[in-house]
Amino acid sequence: MDLVERVACEVGESTDAAAEARADGRGHAHAGEEGIAGIIGSHPSMRAIFDVIRRVAATSATVLITGESGTGKELVAQAIHAYSRRRSQRLVPVHCGAIPEDLLESEMFGHERGAFTGAVSSRVGRFKLADGGTIFLDEIGDMSPKLQVKLLRVLENGMFEAVGGVTTQSVDVRVVAATNSNLQEEVAARRFREDLYYRLRVVPIEMPALRDRREDIPLMVEWFLEQLHSTKGLPKFRVTDETLALLMAYRWPGNVRELKNLLEQLVVLGRADGVIRPEDLPPALQARARTEVSYGSIVPPWDFGAQGIDFYREMESIEDRIIARALDISHGNKKEAARLLRLNRTTLLEKLKRRRQILGMEEGRGASEGCLPMHEPCGLPDSGRTTQACVA
Repeated sequence: MDLVERVACEVGESTDAAAEARADGRGHAHAGEEGIAGIIGSHPSMRAIFDVIRRVAATSATVLITGESGTGKELVAQAIHAYSRRRSQRLVPVHCGAIPEDLLESEMFGHERGAFTGAVSSRVGRFKLADGGTIFLDEIGDMSPKLQVKLLRVLENGMFEAVGGVTTQSVDVRVVAATNSNLQEEVAARRFREDLYYRLRVVPIEMPALRDRREDIPLMVEWFLEQLHSTKGLPKFRVTDETLALLMAYRWPGNVRELKNLLEQLVVLGRADGVIRPEDLPPALQARARTEVSYGSIVPPWDFGAQGIDFYREMESIEDRIIARALDISHGNKKEAARLLRLNRTTLLEKLKRRRQILGMEEGRGASEGCLPMHEPCGLPDSGRTTQACVA
């Protein structure tokens, strides 16, 4: 059963098209709580996205998907198409950032013979190919102002002319766009048309970074390892609890794509026993993940108890630890520490001075005047040797 057939069954009774699919005897597959159409997650942010996908798929509304690179924006576009009544027609992708600007207009709208040097024959564009279906415009923020005008017209009335052509063509296309840029900032800088932004953003979907839904990492690890085994014929692997803890601690700047590619690397180069251990992870990832684990101790697991906690005292404690960590990293250089904290140097100095009495330094307990104790290597009370950074 392919993706279109599978998700048609997942929709259940939400659309008439799905009912027709069941009548055709193509089987059943329930959309589980932990993902749809290859998008895995049970975090509340992902559950909300799954709900939007199901709702918007039944319409022809334009969708704008935003989020960092590697968060799964194209998978969302595929799911919207696969759940829709247009799924029997094409889903045509256009990667706007990968096509040279002088060729993108022809790629999207086609061209007539002789329209430009090298145009030895007419060519149908992506919009025409997607007629009746869906077009996915990836990295829409890279589109030139000239093309933005032409795209706005298509969104408004479904009409356009091919490059070098005089005949107006019309299409019935659902547009799904995606970007990892902040289009609001692009609009403010006059690099992206405001009217086009709002025309694209009929239904917005913001994909969360993987670091913001770490609870989904165990599900995704299990899913990707199973997919590597079932679809690529690679050996079946599992990860140890210690390995999983490091994977969950890591910040994943490349998001889901980085996790998926790493797991494939680990399986291809893996041990014969089919177990992925912490030492199998790239050294840089291990180091950064262990640092994240240490940083996590900056915010303690509070026991509120019957009386609750002193909010302001706890916040001061957290601030102390963050400042101590910045000073630790900068080897006591207050100017560099202020840069890391995005504070003015004078602001940092005032904070350090205000902490002296709290830390008992004015009475000479444990440190010289004006010094803030720092613990190596991560600035935590139980982490080992203590150094000092002086205010003066």
